[in-house]
Amino acid sequence: MKNSNYLTDVRNQYEDYPYPARNPEEEKTTLYVAKSTSLDCINHYCFDGARDFSSNFRVLVAGGGTGDDAIYLAEQLRNTSAEVVYLDMSASSMKIAQERAAIRKLDNIQWVHDSLLNIAQLDIGSFDFISCTGVLHHLEDPQTGLDALKSVLNEDGAMYIMLYATIGRTGIYQMQDLLRLINTETPDIEKQISNAKVVLNALPQGNWFSFNSISCKLDLATDIGIYDLLLHTQDRSYTVPELYEYIETSGLQINKLYNPDHPLGDMVFQPQTYIKDPNLLSKVNELPFKTQAAICELLFGQIMKQCCFVSFKEVTAPSFEDVDLIPSISTIYSHEGFGPKLRNQFLGDAASIQVNEMFTLARRPHTATLFSLIDGERTTREIVNETIKKTNTSANFDQVLMELKICMNILISIGAMFIRKPGVKQGPNIPEMKARVSAFYP
Repeated sequence: MKNSNYLTDVRNQYEDYPYPARNPEEEKTTLYVAKSTSLDCINHYCFDGARDFSSNFRVLVAGGGTGDDAIYLAEQLRNTSAEVVYLDMSASSMKIAQERAAIRKLDNIQWVHDSLLNIAQLDIGSFDFISCTGVLHHLEDPQTGLDALKSVLNEDGAMYIMLYATIGRTGIYQMQDLLRLINTETPDIEKQISNAKVVLNALPQGNWFSFNSISCKLDLATDIGIYDLLLHTQDRSYTVPELYEYIETSGLQINKLYNPDHPLGDMVFQPQTYIKDPNLLSKVNELPFKTQAAICELLFGQIMKQCCFVSFKEVTAPSFEDVDLIPSISTIYSHEGFGPKLRNQFLGDAASIQVNEMFTLARRPHTATLFSLIDGERTTREIVNETIKKTNTSANFDQVLMELKICMNILISIGAMFIRKPGVKQGPNIPEMKARVSAFYP
């Protein structure tokens, strides 16, 4: 690295405990995926559903850790001229990420061992998309980190940022304070982790951390995760108003508050999810969106991450009101654990459709046929017209379209559907990406 403008304790942590814990051998059968770095999601929220990712597309994964985002993006972009640049200050983390890429036989990743604070000196060019998750809040000066990323973002590019959220992590911060007191005279990291395990097993009923422990179960399963979650030496968080101030201070704007982890999806930031009194709801809905979102965060109380897509200028997602766009089930929902279950619900004959644990839709006359025609190739107009032909219905175009819109609205809200423009190629699905790697290891 060119200079040491990072916090030594933070760098040492990720050298000794590369995060997240990953076994490169698992790449032969496993693909770690994320909604936020799925190309269909990026296209929908950052590029109006019009971006061709196959050429002249450069993506930076800033603070790449053990490689989840870099590997997933590179796998989606395999056999294209697009380029993924991985950047991280931890040599140990980068080594694991490189081993994972080698097992997958990916050759479209450029590896840079350095701090994102040194970007201006690295001569790595500019980028159409930057993913930076779980990194900026570990910097001594997060604003400087965001400014550094902004300096290499193309004028029409976009970033996905994930920061910790204050309110939803209340129990975590109480645990951090508790362990800091317990470990005051314990410099040995292994002993600190051991003490943390003892404390976790001794927590009385009603301790605030119980509200976070289920969401944090993957981290709590490994020493690496426990250290990163509960013993981190540099960890700050943001409320929704603080997030907006942070992003806007760097001359960027939030185009989408995103909630990839909860079944409520976009509904988390909609006041009607919580407020049923029409008079109060009407008053709240007159407020600016970021104020509404702040109210929702306080009402919900469980948002643990502040996630957003940002850019230099306003970008609006394509609307399902445009019947000449193409709806498709999201890449994430092509996973064997999600896709068939969702498909069976819509194609079945039960009176109601259990979309997920939070949403149930009433079945309508044309639901199954409409859903069967969503293939990622047909436009909304074509889906409706073909449904009318197939079912020989007496319903008119607008009536059938309304049935489809109800489904699309829910599916888009929970990240199960995205929309793109005709002529834009659909990316590979998860079974395809897993199959082409498993073919290397018969």
